[in-house]
Amino acid sequence: MGLFNRKPKPKGYQPTEAEIVDAAKKLNAGSRHAADELVAHSGDYRQQTAMRIMSASVDHALKRES
Repeated sequence: MGLFNRKPKPKGYQPTEAEIVDAAKKLNAGSRHAADELVAHSGDYRQQTAMRIMSASVDHALKRES
């Protein structure tokens, strides 16, 4: 029954791709402050934001090696 299966909509901020890439570049440079700030402000999207930053960080590192 749909009435009892409703979940509340997630609350929080979903960072743009540009913000994710910027945080990933800074993370690769050795500073995790930008990544920490984005994750802290993401609310219910914290885990998703962290995974997006880590993925972009790996992608950026692989492109830099090529």
